[in-house]
Amino acid sequence: MAAAIDAGVGKVRRPELSNKIDVEVSINDAILLTTDDGVLTALDDRTLRIWLRRQTGKYWPSVCYTLDSAPTALSYHETSHRLFCGCDSGLIHEFLVADDFNKITLQCTYLGHQSRIHALYFASRSELLLSVCREKKFNWFSTNPADEKHQYIQGSYTLTSWGMSITMDETSRQCFIGDSNGIIHFLKIDTDNKCQLNTTLNGHTGSVQNLLWDADSEWLFSGSFDTSVVVWDVGTHQGLAVELNGHLDRLVGISYDNLRKLLITCSADGHIGVWPMNVKRNETPKWLENDSCQICQMPFFWNLRAMWTQKQIGLRQHHCRKCGRAVCDKCSQTRKALPLLGYETIQRICNDCMQTLKNDETVPLASFYDIRQGTIRMDYNQGKKVMMTVGTDRTIKIWDMSSVV
Repeated sequence: MAAAIDAGVGKVRRPELSNKIDVEVSINDAILLTTDDGVLTALDDRTLRIWLRRQTGKYWPSVCYTLDSAPTALSYHETSHRLFCGCDSGLIHEFLVADDFNKITLQCTYLGHQSRIHALYFASRSELLLSVCREKKFNWFSTNPADEKHQYIQGSYTLTSWGMSITMDETSRQCFIGDSNGIIHFLKIDTDNKCQLNTTLNGHTGSVQNLLWDADSEWLFSGSFDTSVVVWDVGTHQGLAVELNGHLDRLVGISYDNLRKLLITCSADGHIGVWPMNVKRNETPKWLENDSCQICQMPFFWNLRAMWTQKQIGLRQHHCRKCGRAVCDKCSQTRKALPLLGYETIQRICNDCMQTLKNDETVPLASFYDIRQGTIRMDYNQGKKVMMTVGTDRTIKIWDMSSVV
């Protein structure tokens, strides 16, 4: 059973472990089915498996399909039962999943990559399959069998580093690709399969592991190796971004419950975050740089001229998380959480800001739970209030989230 670290105001709530699947090999990717009690898995022994819950309450594989190389990334469209699987060899296979999930049939193999596929995204409305891999390439394919040579690359865009994650706004055909340098490439694919770069989004200092687009709010959610989540308000075209800090390890999964306006996040150390998104948060202030403390004017250690003039030893530079000013340690002794700025853990605050800080600005908004499992993947079904986590111990766990959300 998971333990709640910080359940916020009110009664203690916690996810309840309802089931688990022990797998004998490493799990590269997994998807939680929304219409049935089942899980799709890509395993390191070169197999695709579909696990269904039986009458006994336990999960058993209904399909075990062996590939030529290990599957590394999955994308599944439940309405059409189309399953796309990227492999370590660079090949992408399309399967049709039977209605009873007891059979998968190979439909097509897409060619164009030469190395491990990191992420896939199937856009059903525009019949596009998007992919990123270790070649620093973002490629897209047509999934319409009527198109000539649709199994070959229809277009390609060169990235500055490995592509790690991908999502798309299918209405506007705008794509978002997160890379290993922490940059999100904001692209648009025209109807003639030409690609243009709109801009790049810079808000992470580590690899962008997860991307999620919500069409209703027109928000882009990004989770990174740097332990932060950034909410990009793309729809207003004002460049607004709110940073959410509460995890202590890299992000391995994000999901948005748009029925309840909750963001579900998961980090590699097995902590689950539940963030209410119907709360007005402010943008994290940019850090200012200065040669001296912006409160007491004492010089920082690289300001040699001021140190000589004032006959003072240089101080180390810090930053107030509320105003962003450069301050010394003596002028920033207070540590408080700032949930309205996205900081759910205690942060450094300067003496000036502390004097104007109100009590309601430090009340926690998010809740965090420890599932006590090193985690590499997370998926969430908002209809059933069920979460799936994939552990480093090769165990898939199914959690009842009804008391949390």
